[in-house]
Amino acid sequence: MHRSITLLLCTILLPLALAFTAQAEVDDSSLFMEAFNAFQRKDYLLSAEKLNQLNQHFPDSPLRDVTLLMLARSNQRAGDNETAARVINQFSGEFGSSTLAGSVEEELLTLGKRQKAGEKLAPNRQLQLAASKVRNEQLAIERAAAERAERERLARERAERERLAREKAEAERRERERLAAIKAARDAISFSIEPPAGDLRAEAGVATTIPFELVNQGNGTEEFSLEGIFPPGLNGTLTAAEEGHRGLSKIPLAPKQSFKGLLTFTLPGNRVDGSRQSLAIKAASVKFNDLVQTKELQITTQAPLLRAVAKLQRPAATPGETLSYRVTVLNVGSTAAKEIDLRISLPKHLKLTNAGSDSSCWIENEQLAACRISSIASGQLSERSLTVFVRDNAKGQGLRGSVEVLQTVLQTKESFQGAGFSIKQP
Repeated sequence: MHRSITLLLCTILLPLALAFTAQAEVDDSSLFMEAFNAFQRKDYLLSAEKLNQLNQHFPDSPLRDVTLLMLARSNQRAGDNETAARVINQFSGEFGSSTLAGSVEEELLTLGKRQKAGEKLAPNRQLQLAASKVRNEQLAIERAAAERAERERLARERAERERLAREKAEAERRERERLAAIKAARDAISFSIEPPAGDLRAEAGVATTIPFELVNQGNGTEEFSLEGIFPPGLNGTLTAAEEGHRGLSKIPLAPKQSFKGLLTFTLPGNRVDGSRQSLAIKAASVKFNDLVQTKELQITTQAPLLRAVAKLQRPAATPGETLSYRVTVLNVGSTAAKEIDLRISLPKHLKLTNAGSDSSCWIENEQLAACRISSIASGQLSERSLTVFVRDNAKGQGLRGSVEVLQTVLQTKESFQGAGFSIKQP
């Protein structure tokens, strides 16, 4: 059924396409040559059709004389005597004196004369059948050619689809192989960061270095990059343990080989003894930078922890008395405190009279003394004793002094209130 529809469409559309082409693109010379070639093939019906088109679309063509003559001959040989006679008479009327007039066949001239005489000319049935047979055979050839062209087109389209399908399948296969190779390469990469065993401690205000190793646990040589991750306010560096090692952006390691590195940082001096700080070392594959190992390090701070206790010799004093004012500084931290400066402030009810027998303390004014302590070991204390006078007009209770403690090395400063006392009247 589909074949019949295709043949029918070819039969209908081919003449229309040819007619459209003649109108849109073909000139009078082309049309005439098509008619001439059809005449030579004895396809007189097609020859007449082309010649009629030429006359219709190019009535002023310089080929009009040969067009009319060939049109008369085509109609006569196709068995249409009436049309042949009319066209040859038209030719004779327009070109009867031309040299071409001498080539007109006697049979055509006779048909023209008979028509002029009023005779109705009967068609030549034998020639009509012969002409129709030739036309049908030509149409069959054209339909066969159209069918063949359609089959070839469909075959080309099918071949193109198959080629595209093969190319797509091949591209998909290559992509699967590529992804599989990438996965295999990724799966083959294995590495770890190994810091020292045990608790990690760092002294505040002092540069601390922690060794670590980056180990290639895979079966192939790989390149890695290293990076330190530090919290805000803390600066640090990663370096190679061996001198002359290249930068840390590309570290080539053979299977089971390790890279020895150093993490160096300094905790701020104001870190409290025993506080914990998180640092991290990050390693990544250079080939696949999303393959990352991060090792977090918990650092315990070691620092001095100073407390100051200041109190009068007795919790109750009498105006006019001379008493001892003792200041005790304790280090309850895990490391020694060094270069400690004290500023001892007394309430206005007391007057400094003596800063002690050694030169570690001195009087700056009647209510302020300063002391310098070189160091206090962990778990130790240091005392300083001042002599004070209770002013004659002093009175009150809940009176307190204060001690400001400055650690010069760590650049830390803290203030502590002294113990309360009262002044009773005699």
